[in-house]
Amino acid sequence: MAFSNMSSRERTIVIVLAVIIVVALAGIGVLAAKLVSDDGEPTVVATALPGGTITPVPPPPPEPAVDTPVTNVGQPVEVVRAEGVGPGSPVIIAAQALHPGRRYRIEIAAANGAKVAINGSWSQAAVATQGQPAAPQIEFFDGVTPHEIEVVSPVSNPEMWSVSVSAGPANILGEQPVLVVIIWDVTEAQ
Repeated sequence: MAFSNMSSRERTIVIVLAVIIVVALAGIGVLAAKLVSDDGEPTVVATALPGGTITPVPPPPPEPAVDTPVTNVGQPVEVVRAEGVGPGSPVIIAAQALHPGRRYRIEIAAANGAKVAINGSWSQAAVATQGQPAAPQIEFFDGVTPHEIEVVSPVSNPEMWSVSVSAGPANILGEQPVLVVIIWDVTEAQ
């Protein structure tokens, strides 16, 4: 519908909505500018509370990723671990890089060791050394914790390989423990 064909009430509503959107975007821009200083570091904001003071502490610098050598021969090695933020919340590991020639296993468990019905999905992506991408593989699962999934590279000689996992409780009305997802390197464990 063209603006000229609208009634005066419809025009007023469209104009008010446009103003609200512009003001909201401007506010988001101002907030983003306040949160990031000129050097790109987050600005720490502190306010005094009655009866005490708060000392601002800047966040620690990010640590570079380190490729740790396998030292536990015969034992699985933890590659990455993600834990739910609270009971019943989903757990996600996104695009975790894997190494060619290694074997991996995904484990979904309850932090308290309980047996809980879960469901979710996992996927992997890979590019062969010739530069040809493998078709994305997405798998859905239902199970009970602890639940394990063996991960095998979708191509025989990957140059790049990654896996993503998301899991949550299957029964939202039942027990809601904190879930943990771990990707293990099991190459040396067999």
